Amino acid sequence: MKCFWAFSSFAVGGPQRRFISIAEQLGADYHHVVTAMDDCYDAEMLLSDRISYTRCPLAVEKNGAISRGNVRRFADALEETEPDLLLTSNWGTIEWRIANRKAKIPHLHFEDGFGPDESEDARNKRRNLTRRILFSRLATGHGQFSFVAPSETLGEIFEEEWRVPADRTAIIPNGVNIRRFASIEPPGDRTVPVIGSVGALRPEKRFDRLLRVFAEVRKKTRATLLLVGEGPAADDLQQEARDLGVAEDVIFAGAQKDVAPFLRRMDVFAMTSDTEQMPVSLVEAMAAGLPVVASNVGDVRAMLSAKNRQFAYYAEDEKNMARAIDAMLGDHELRASLGAANAAKAAREYSLETMTDRYRALFESVAA
Repeated sequence: MKCFWAFSSFAVGGPQRRFISIAEQLGADYHHVVTAMDDCYDAEMLLSDRISYTRCPLAVEKNGAISRGNVRRFADALEETEPDLLLTSNWGTIEWRIANRKAKIPHLHFEDGFGPDESEDARNKRRNLTRRILFSRLATGHGQFSFVAPSETLGEIFEEEWRVPADRTAIIPNGVNIRRFASIEPPGDRTVPVIGSVGALRPEKRFDRLLRVFAEVRKKTRATLLLVGEGPAADDLQQEARDLGVAEDVIFAGAQKDVAPFLRRMDVFAMTSDTEQMPVSLVEAMAAGLPVVASNVGDVRAMLSAKNRQFAYYAEDEKNMARAIDAMLGDHELRASLGAANAAKAAREYSLETMTDRYRALFESVAA
């Protein structure tokens, strides 16, 4: 099967890492053509020899509105590559919906979350209306247009805000290679404990908030903050660390092909985003047996083990986040108990094999 994937960006992030995991598991029976709307293909560093892959660079007009030139170029690309299945990802690929009207290639659209202009309390009304129109059966022009969401929260948004019937949306939680992360030995009591996080350094991830939380923790407890990822907010975050007086205790590790060794260095995993849905990095941290302090957004609270859910707070509640991290750093047994419960839930519900089996069945069903 030939799959044409259109990403808003092929930078290193959750959707891209999920694609690579799925592609590796699908094997040689699938060929993947990838285009990135922003011409960023940094996630190619994660590709393995097991993936049959072709890059398809395209000139893209960026003017904030639907471009006829883009639609023509995208339609031409579909005609030239002749895929069995078109897969698009998030708002940045909305023009592919129009470009596919003539070719009528079976189409699967993913939504993984929102940027800072579409947070839970400030959803972009114009985009909502556009989605509602273009996601409708009338606009589709054919019945082979389905949807995927990794979280129950996004599934509700599809149905309630975008008027997509529930039977057209598949809810498939993200999965990871449990064996790889479960092999990580839980940390013992270190002289200097490590608080860590993994994610793209973008504004909506609110690593500035995590820096402030860390600065509050540092008033009582000596610790190190380890941030794994890169992105447009990197320079601002490094300046924020200097302004807070904690720069010497913060490690900016950049984007990494393999995050497992970095999770091995952490005692507590922290996530302070304004908006998430079903973050892959959180699943990896759970599989690695880490206790978690997080903002209660998307499906984050439901993802955590029952023991750990009490440490999911309103995103703005920096004071309680700092208190929770400080309590965990001072109690090895608490960390071990929470980490074990998270690892058990990840193994039960978020395995790579379960996710891939569901995607394989969905791809074959939509493309049939």
